[in-house]
Amino acid sequence: MKNALRALALAPMSGFRTSVVSVPEWENVSVKLREPSGKAWLEWRQIINPEQNEDEDSQPLSAAQVAHRNMQADVVLFIDVLLDDNDQPVFTAEDKSQVEAIYGPVHARLLKQALDLSTSSATAEKKSETPALSS
Repeated sequence: MKNALRALALAPMSGFRTSVVSVPEWENVSVKLREPSGKAWLEWRQIINPEQNEDEDSQPLSAAQVAHRNMQADVVLFIDVLLDDNDQPVFTAEDKSQVEAIYGPVHARLLKQALDLSTSSATAEKKSETPALSS
C-alpha cells in the first residue's frame, strides 16, 4: 500500500486537477485543461506587477497598456494549462509571441475553466468549517 500511495503522490500530474472540455470553435475537439502551476503563477505575477527601480518614473499605464499587459500574463497561464492527450503542454515558452498574436475569447474561456479548477479561498474556508465525521 505504501509504495502504491508513493507512486500516486509522485505521478507527474498528481498535484493538479484536470478537466477535459470540448471546444466548439475548434471543430469540437476535446482538450485537457489543468490548474496553473506555481511557476506559471509567479511569471503571471511578474508581468502584472513588475518591479520598478526607484529612479524610474512610475507613469500610470493607459487602458490599452493595462489590457495588453493582462493579455500577456494570461497567455503565460494559457500555455501552462493546455495539455495534449499525453498530458504534455501543447505550447512551450518559445510559443509565447505566437500565442499572444492570436489570443482571443476562446482562449480566455479555456483559461477561465482551468482557473476554476483551483480551490478558491471561499471553498477552502467552507471545507475547514465543515465538522469532521467522528468515528
